[in-house]
Amino acid sequence: MNSFDQALKAFQLSNISVDQLLQIARQTGQASEATVAEAKRCLDAEFRAGQIAPQIYAALDAELSDKTQIAPSTLHATDTPARAPISEEATVLQEPRTANEPATVIQDPRAATEPPTVIQGPRATSEPSTVMDTESLLNGLQESHPYQELTVGSTLKNRFVLQQLLGVGGMGMVFKATDLRKIEAQDKEPYVALKVLNQDFQANPMALVSLQRETKRAQTLSHPNIIKVYDFDRDGGHVFMSMEYLQGKPLSHLIKEYPEGMPFKQAWPLIHAMADALRHAHKKNIVHSDFKPGNVLIDESGEVRVLDFGIACAIGRGDKDHQDATVFNARSLGAYTPAYASLEQLQNSDPDPRDDIYALACVSYELLTGKHPFGRLSAEKAQEVNLQAKAIAKLSRRQFKGLQNALAFEQAKRTKTIDAFLSALGPRSTVFYGLWGTGIFAFGLFAANIYLSMIAPPKVVETPKVNVQLSPEQQQKIKDLLELAGIHADVGYLTAPTGSNALWAYREVLKIDPYNKAATNGIIGIADTLEQHAWEAYERNDRSTALKKVQDGLEAYPTHKGLLSLQAKLRSNP
Repeated sequence: MNSFDQALKAFQLSNISVDQLLQIARQTGQASEATVAEAKRCLDAEFRAGQIAPQIYAALDAELSDKTQIAPSTLHATDTPARAPISEEATVLQEPRTANEPATVIQDPRAATEPPTVIQGPRATSEPSTVMDTESLLNGLQESHPYQELTVGSTLKNRFVLQQLLGVGGMGMVFKATDLRKIEAQDKEPYVALKVLNQDFQANPMALVSLQRETKRAQTLSHPNIIKVYDFDRDGGHVFMSMEYLQGKPLSHLIKEYPEGMPFKQAWPLIHAMADALRHAHKKNIVHSDFKPGNVLIDESGEVRVLDFGIACAIGRGDKDHQDATVFNARSLGAYTPAYASLEQLQNSDPDPRDDIYALACVSYELLTGKHPFGRLSAEKAQEVNLQAKAIAKLSRRQFKGLQNALAFEQAKRTKTIDAFLSALGPRSTVFYGLWGTGIFAFGLFAANIYLSMIAPPKVVETPKVNVQLSPEQQQKIKDLLELAGIHADVGYLTAPTGSNALWAYREVLKIDPYNKAATNGIIGIADTLEQHAWEAYERNDRSTALKKVQDGLEAYPTHKGLLSLQAKLRSNP
């Protein structure tokens, strides 16, 4: 193994930098022809194995090619342009040679009279380099690797073996793949999902750089209802995204199983889970931009997972990371589904959370009725013909009005937040009915008091008042605990793990202030949520999970009528 081979291995192990590797390649290029040929064979082998990025391969190949020759008539010393030094701001990109292509022969006219000199800094080269900076990306670079069709059995990056084609969409193909690294680590679940982008995306010179930036955002979306995105990468002519692999079925298949629509009580937990995923993304300033039934997976345990956040759009794009003009907007290549795209998406406006709210409303309507609200017409076409979504009998007037607001074609009239959407569409909580009943009871007492005052002298009765005096420190602690409870609830930690869940945080608040309404309502909300989860498990005949959810809910709120009713039902029908 010569010094270049050793340096290449050291670079792959991150022991030396790109600049150090290029310097060694430059020195190797001045050595004997046999040494250069051996170094090139090693470089080509590593590139074909996917161990070297195309840009780095091109730069190293150019350094090693300095000693080869061409006919003197084709190159004059005065025609040789100077190559700029490689820096972090500009990456040199040249066409690499194929395995069967003969090396270009280059001869410097000075070679007959001057001995070779090892050049440590920038040097002359026979061809001008193409600099992959923002301007050249925007102008467009030709793809240096031809596109080849992938089939089951193909391998990407010498690591991912394609096992099964799971689906085909506007962005590309999704494969189930075996991760050979997981096999080596004896992982019991060695599978990943690979989404290989189609040629429209791969031909766009901004795609890899910009999608990697968006992947960083997607990797921040750690949420029980969002599928995990690992990375974006490239292998030759293929750009792909690696994701968590889950067994299940897309929501689009589930919708087909209910041609008349799913019962609201069964659909509501699914709608709520999808909304939770989008709400979490919006808090991170990310809009999904292609939310649809095909991008929602129901796994084997009945849990909801939203897919394709790896191609999401950043809201506002005002942060420093997105001021560069190379920021990739998936919408510019039609990376959305017209039937679920808002009017603003179709008009290529800036991303907005209300884009996702429109799509969520379409999906919710389809889940409840079995049909798209506008017959799968785009928002633009539906608005042109003044289409209106038909009322849904299983929804109350309040609920349907909430769904209509979310389906508004004009953004200004559309529901502004996911929370507002859930509040409008969701069933009334026990808190509402409790307040409603309290109001009726209070009104009855008021009327009785007026009636009795007409026949008997009034008696003044002092209502006992309990004033809890809270110190500033206690008030701040309550504020922190309520915020912590909200975070736990957002990620699904309702009653577990012990000492780090929403129920625990609310109870800590009540220890300080026994009359705190936010904590009381929060505990009731936990019980309501667990009731919904329990009914969902009961509907799919998962009795053990349903009973567990009931028990967890009754731990939070022992007198919850819905939970007690379901508990009795489970016990009476073993």
